[in-house]
Amino acid sequence: MTNLVAISDARANLPELVNRVNKNMDRVVITINGQPKAVLVSEEELSSLEETAEILAIDPNIKKKIEKSEKQIRKGKFVLLSDLT
Repeated sequence: MTNLVAISDARANLPELVNRVNKNMDRVVITINGQPKAVLVSEEELSSLEETAEILAIDPNIKKKIEKSEKQIRKGKFVLLSDLT
């Protein structure tokens, strides 16, 4: 869930906001004069976003490959891991 928080409120409630993003995987958008300026996310979410960006950079066609795989799974065109051993 994303929450908009004024910078003054973020400053006053930083420990609580940090706990919330870590516990609930929330995102907190920090605003200045009502305009979004920064986002507070958990370290786990940031790592996940960075890993995803890295994978997309290595293989720009990965989204198409994933979509193709999902279609094959829906059609039952797959092999179970237990059948490979």
